[in-house]
Amino acid sequence: MKIFFSMILVLLTCVSMANTENPRVSNETVRDSSKTLIVYFSYSHGNTKSIAEKLQKVLGADIVRLEPVTPYSHDYKKVEKQGQEEVEQQFKPKLKALGLNLKNYDRIIIGTPTWWYKMAPVVLSFMSSADFDGKKVIPFSTHAGWPGSVIKDMTELAENKGATVENGHAFLFTGGDDGQSSAEGELSEWIESLK
Repeated sequence: MKIFFSMILVLLTCVSMANTENPRVSNETVRDSSKTLIVYFSYSHGNTKSIAEKLQKVLGADIVRLEPVTPYSHDYKKVEKQGQEEVEQQFKPKLKALGLNLKNYDRIIIGTPTWWYKMAPVVLSFMSSADFDGKKVIPFSTHAGWPGSVIKDMTELAENKGATVENGHAFLFTGGDDGQSSAEGELSEWIESLK
């Protein structure tokens, strides 16, 4: 009988030890100091998306597309009018969850199309609500002729939220056919500078 109780006691001890967390191991995600995230918004599957995907391929970074809770219409003319109104009102639409934690990244590359000489409202919403304290932020924009104040505005917003900002760049695209006007060499050189 003593052997039976001894075996039960040993079994219970083993089970309880197996269920105990190692006090030396943290349950928090370990942050990789070299981890890069690319966050972008693109109304269509065009210019800004194209640059974001090139960055992701070269840098091996994580990538996420910003999406408003209420999607934009597929009618370009409606979106153009809505976009102008939203920019003028500095509207910040509600966004779908990113599905990741910004705390896991040290460097965040943020891309936006230029809407009425400003960053797209979706990007304004993201940048206004994100915590960039201690992060390195690299903004880029795409435009069809005039970059406006997008890079300047993104830089100021990120710096006011604790980021160090560097290497911001505006890329020119021709209108209508999603064709890149910026020299391919210019884009490649910029991407190389981010390695």
